[in-house]
Amino acid sequence: MFGKRFCVTIAVLTIFLTPPAFAGYPGKFGVGFGLAQRGGTFVDLVKENYRWSKYGGADLNNLDVDSQGWPIINCQYVYDGRPVAEWSSQIDDPDVYRVNMSGVWKCSFIGQATLGNVSGGTTSNKVYDAGSNTTTFNFTVPAPAAGHGLFIIGFNSTRRTPASPLGSGITDFKMLRPGYPHGTTQLWYSPVLAALASADFAAMRYMGFTASNGEGKTYPATTPWSSRKLPTDASQDAITLLGKWEGGCWEYVIDLANTTGIDPWINVPVSADADYVTQLATMFRDNLDPNLHVYVESSNEVWNAIFPQCFWNRAQAFALGINEHQNHARRTVELAQSFETVFGPNSVNNRVRVVLCTHAPNLKWWLETHMIPYINSHYPGHTAKDFLYAIARQTYFGGPLANGNGTGTVQQILDGCHSDITSQISQTTGDQAGRLQWIQKAAAWQLTGGCCSYEGGNDFGGGSTTNIANRIRAVRDPRMGDEVYYNFGDAFFAIGGNIACNLELASGYNRYGCWGLTDDIKYPDRNYQFQAGRQLLGNLTADFSPDGIVNFKDFAVLAGQWRAAGSTNLDGDGAVDYEDLLKLSLDWTLTGS
Repeated sequence: MFGKRFCVTIAVLTIFLTPPAFAGYPGKFGVGFGLAQRGGTFVDLVKENYRWSKYGGADLNNLDVDSQGWPIINCQYVYDGRPVAEWSSQIDDPDVYRVNMSGVWKCSFIGQATLGNVSGGTTSNKVYDAGSNTTTFNFTVPAPAAGHGLFIIGFNSTRRTPASPLGSGITDFKMLRPGYPHGTTQLWYSPVLAALASADFAAMRYMGFTASNGEGKTYPATTPWSSRKLPTDASQDAITLLGKWEGGCWEYVIDLANTTGIDPWINVPVSADADYVTQLATMFRDNLDPNLHVYVESSNEVWNAIFPQCFWNRAQAFALGINEHQNHARRTVELAQSFETVFGPNSVNNRVRVVLCTHAPNLKWWLETHMIPYINSHYPGHTAKDFLYAIARQTYFGGPLANGNGTGTVQQILDGCHSDITSQISQTTGDQAGRLQWIQKAAAWQLTGGCCSYEGGNDFGGGSTTNIANRIRAVRDPRMGDEVYYNFGDAFFAIGGNIACNLELASGYNRYGCWGLTDDIKYPDRNYQFQAGRQLLGNLTADFSPDGIVNFKDFAVLAGQWRAAGSTNLDGDGAVDYEDLLKLSLDWTLTGS
């Protein structure tokens, strides 16, 4: 299978990968970071996946867990990483690509239990150490096959401490990815760090990581600092049984920012009270690398009625006697003031960069009519530029065929993408909300950071399965790399846009979206979008053609050399296969960097 796929890949590379020279826009291209990158975020799977049930499958309730979220009854842990929608006997992905999760997972927990109801792998070597009250065992996952990716491990006859009764549950369950030993102190999965190290991203937006769209309060209820997610909780995934709707904790956001050297872009909950905001700002002031900036945004898309934060903002606006757009502007200024109080005078628009985000078509109707005038008139002696680093919109592209509104070939879908991008550059009539118009308004308002894009990339979601195979093939097509470059480079950075973030670093590709620069974090160059991101950043410096141009053609040359040399095993797994070509691609992007 790998051999056939490799031959097809070489043919595609040879025929299509001949784009023009790319100038690059260092310090411009950013990326969103979700809690569970496809292929892994944390070394410990449990940190990114909170899915427990009673032993046998019934749902837990809030009386079945302790204050950290660990079950206090016989239970089972479930992880489902299957491609959409295999659970209903259909798979969107025409290539049926599966993240390889095979190998020996080192597992441990505090307490004792018998293991049962096991699925997706086999357990072995279970050992209980009475001195530490710790049980360890191996969970061995076979090579990828049909159904691969669904793990269930049941814990029966549990005893939390030697003195506890049977059925009292377990704590501190860990499930370490293959290759990591019991007791490792490594937090982040190495492929995540390697992928981030291979591209000098301008910023990383943590909206997905911190679950900004999971707002768990109804106005006027607020979120206090004491209820925030902690590193010591049972998972960094939302634990709704405890009322902890937030995702990853702020400590981990800071840790990853410091580890990678990438500026964090954070989304502050709309329901966070004044003390929460002050404590958050203090945590970043005291712990973030002083060489890094922090981008601050009020929640995520508070205008969007599919998210609960929209209704919290509307209700507060009604209580204050203003409209929802004015309230969004007011809250954004409030964040700027709070962070400046903590970070010190002149920190706003310098180390602290507050961004006012809203829906792209509504530059004229919301931003210009309600938000900016509200700020300019309600803070005597100040104008918007004193609080806001930038305004920001989306930079998505797709077109009707990309979202399942009709059928078409891969190239027709990509043609539609290109036309969609072009149509967004300038719109002088109607909404007058082209990208150029946004950039011009930011300049007129004298915003230090101008116009940014908080989210963007290919928009192939919507949930439709119409022509889904070709839609996914289009995302994986070599030409998609060119369209990503065109979207962010020629159609935003080149006309004066500032930071622009692709929605996700890594994600699955299915009917609900193909948001990631890659669909497997272990192999970021499996497709072509990640390489386009590096070109946007000016990170590709290895010209192997040689033609004086650093572009995808150089990867094609390397691939041909690899094939001519007998297809060498490069990834250390003992097999010569397509994965070695992917490793070669990553090595190429790093050469000379």
